[in-house]
Amino acid sequence: MNICLYTPLLCLAATTVSPPPVDDNEAITKRCLVIFDGRHELCGECTAQHDGGLTVVDEDGESHQLTQSRIVFTQWLLDVPAPAEGVVELTDGRQLRGLIKSDTCSGVEMTLHGVPLLLERQTVASAWFLEPVETRYQQLKPLMPINRSEAHLSLCRWLVEEQAWDLAVAELEAHVEQHRSVEATRLLRVARAHAKLLDAPDRNPDSPKETDNSSANTEPASVDARAVNLVRVFEIDLANPPDISIAPEVRQAFLNAYQQSALLPQSEEGRQALLNGPAIDLLKQMFSHRAREFYGSVRVLSEPVAMRRFRESVHDQWLLPRCASTSCHGGPDAGRFRLLRGRRLDDGIRTSNLLILNSLTLDGQPMIDWNTPTKSMLIQSALPRAVATHPHPAVDGWRPTLDTLDGPRTMATIRWIESMMRSPRPSYPVEPPTFPKTPPSGPRLPR
Repeated sequence: MNICLYTPLLCLAATTVSPPPVDDNEAITKRCLVIFDGRHELCGECTAQHDGGLTVVDEDGESHQLTQSRIVFTQWLLDVPAPAEGVVELTDGRQLRGLIKSDTCSGVEMTLHGVPLLLERQTVASAWFLEPVETRYQQLKPLMPINRSEAHLSLCRWLVEEQAWDLAVAELEAHVEQHRSVEATRLLRVARAHAKLLDAPDRNPDSPKETDNSSANTEPASVDARAVNLVRVFEIDLANPPDISIAPEVRQAFLNAYQQSALLPQSEEGRQALLNGPAIDLLKQMFSHRAREFYGSVRVLSEPVAMRRFRESVHDQWLLPRCASTSCHGGPDAGRFRLLRGRRLDDGIRTSNLLILNSLTLDGQPMIDWNTPTKSMLIQSALPRAVATHPHPAVDGWRPTLDTLDGPRTMATIRWIESMMRSPRPSYPVEPPTFPKTPPSGPRLPR
């Protein structure tokens, strides 16, 4: 049973997602997992093959010779010198497509829709790398001809997701000309912009525009739209949800993947209700099953309440205007607590700074104390030094942003922290931007 949990449109061509044949002669010197003598397991380096048997050196350096009659099953592990796109097939028949980072005796480490996963060895049936995008495109193209509008649009979406911009432009131009699709027109603008950016001459590292702009060398890019969407999924309050959208193929893939679950409706009517009903009902099921591999396929169309409060009451209200100036926590001398700035305030900047706040600890105190908000360094460092338990260091020109612990701006910040998901606090599968370490140009002030 092959169930697609990866990019949903590839479910339309699931027969193309199969492991490549393994040449046992080429597999020698690779790592392997061997089931032998009924149910015993041995994992290590395969160094020789003899009459159908194997010689395996385990992780302790001990050599084992197994005859063909003793071997029940051999699973070859991948050599992963660098993360690469691939498919992991689980023992229950499900297939997960993502970025494979390692394949060891303990399990497979991969990233799925931006979510890091560690799949234990006993749950993995096999794993293999995918062919290049161009090869898969040639396989998919005959299955999704342009005269089948929806199928061809799915092909275009896939090319955009794979960031195959030149192929995407060609297919989208043909689609728009024949079908006049609004979505295809929008995707075409995106693909053309990326393709043009790749071809731009000023991307040359010797370009003065790159080398003369010091801020470009010290300020990382904000997280992308996919990361913003994923953080929003984790912060959805099911009692007061934002507008969301889940594509039909994603709904079907989720129901197929968890069809044996007792938590899902067993009747056909119940399944149809999840397929065709409000998206929030299906999201509740995803949360109940902790189906993180699907979170990235949920489109959050408006801000969750907690994210809106962060924007209105904290980030845009006082954090960025007061704390993120170039002479304070927005410049190269900011120390460990540095915020991302930008010419234009957008969701990528806000989400990046939220990730920074969520991950940072100063002097043993978290920037955001999710259990006791008033102890957050975000609040304590913004209070007058005489009021704060952990006051801001003495710095010339510093002025408190918050007045008192019960002031309106402080209370709005506390309400924002309390509105975030905390039972338990989610671990975002998105890394915050990393600032390069640069030597200060002059005497460094304490921060």
